[in-house]
Amino acid sequence: MDVKKVLIPTDFSEVSNMAVEEALPVVKKLGASVIFVHVLERLDHPDDMTALFDEGYAYLMDRSHALLNDLVIKAKQAGIEATAELKNGVPHVEIAALARHSGVDLIIMGTHGRTGFNHLMMGSQTEKVLRKATCSVMTMKGK
Repeated sequence: MDVKKVLIPTDFSEVSNMAVEEALPVVKKLGASVIFVHVLERLDHPDDMTALFDEGYAYLMDRSHALLNDLVIKAKQAGIEATAELKNGVPHVEIAALARHSGVDLIIMGTHGRTGFNHLMMGSQTEKVLRKATCSVMTMKGK
């Protein structure tokens, strides 16, 4: 498998951070570049709270840009070519679409490893990416 471009989705959780830490040496060894992506789910339902929601959303966008930039800097310090994307929408849909449109060869992402009732109730973005992606997906299970 010739891997030139790797996509690392993150929600900035402990599991995602662990996946980034474990993925960067793999990306370096492959000699690949990396794209970090974070997806914000914006719920559009105008009501009396819309103005407050818009302020919070603007803060989330600014914070997400900053955190993504930190990841790019970390990768570049490790000698890895890196970029970042901030998307809006349903995470698994946006992740799979970005991988497809960017010519990604491999997606590396963390998973909580939930099972049973917790998995049924919470769902799994990682599992949905596995089903939608047109490239290989490597998962890193959280502790």
